[in-house]
Parts: sequence; structure tokens; C-alpha cells
Amino acid sequence: MERSRLAILDVETTSGDPTVGRIMEVAVIAVDDGVERLRWESLVQPRTRVPGFIRRLTGIDDGMLTEAPVFVEVVRTLQTLTQDRIIVGHNVRFDMTAIAHEFARTGLVLERPTLCTERLARRLVPGLPHYNLGSLCRHFGIPYRSAHRALNDAEAAAALLQRLIAAHGHEHVMQGVVHPARAQRA
Repeated sequence: MERSRLAILDVETTSGDPTVGRIMEVAVIAVDDGVERLRWESLVQPRTRVPGFIRRLTGIDDGMLTEAPVFVEVVRTLQTLTQDRIIVGHNVRFDMTAIAHEFARTGLVLERPTLCTERLARRLVPGLPHYNLGSLCRHFGIPYRSAHRALNDAEAAAALLQRLIAAHGHEHVMQGVVHPARAQRA
């Protein structure tokens, strides 16, 4: 992850549809030129109940969120931690869609370039049976614990990105960066 400023990000939401689900956990790992600078995570009070399926998937229940800040209380931290960085995530479109909807509810906009480790893996390692984060971690021998918790998923995505850069080169991997203006035209 050399020669770049990255924010490896993951969110957990109350729905599999990021346009309607509310963020209930967020994590960011800031990386400068391949060196981790900081990590931050927060539960977020979604102001709605956590459905049973999501509770079983993430292990996050309503009781854990009782004292959590609401999104408007973490929005500035999220803005600051991602400022002047490429946001990296596994299926980053999901995360960015959920974040865009939460930001819109606060009256703010978050536009950042993005890099998707799922799309990268599909392009750089064709022919695998599955490209979900767990399958890719198994393929590359990356330890992966507690799937569907924001910080664990961000750590796994960061490790996956490191493996892809080591195997294919920094410049080749960074060709997958999508800038907000290009994303809007697509």
C-alpha cells in the first residue's frame, strides 16, 4: 500500500439494502504509504430495531446500540478520517451507498475516490469460485475472524489489498480507483 493515502472502511447496516438500511457500526483504518496511521471504530445507534437476520449475521443487537452515538455524532469524524484519502472496501459500492444515505440525512455529502477489493480480485485473480471476503481470505491464507463486524472486515480488506499489491504491483492495483466524477457519469 505504498505511495498512497487510504482509508480502509467498512460499515454494518440494519438491512442488506444499503439504500434503506441504517448504519449501526463503522470502522476506518487510515494507511499512509503502506503504514497504518490509525484505526477507529464505533457502534452507531440506527434509530430502528436490528432485524433478527442482521442480529444473527453480525452479532450486533439492540442492547449493544442503546448508548451508541447516532450517525450525526460520528459524521465529522468519518469526514476527517477519510479526507484526502482513497476509500477502500470489499464491495465498496455497498458501503458508500449506505454512507451516502446517512450523510444525506445530515445534510452533508461525502465524495471520495474508491477502490473495491472485490472488483480488484475479480480482475486480477480470475476463475475463483467465490469472491466474497471470507473466500478470498481463505484463498490467500489471510486470517479472518468475526465476519460482519466492521473493524474485522476492514482489517481483512486491508490484508487482501496488501496481497493484491504484492502480487500485481501498486500501479496496476491503483488503476482500479474510481473517482466520484467518473462514478457519476457511469
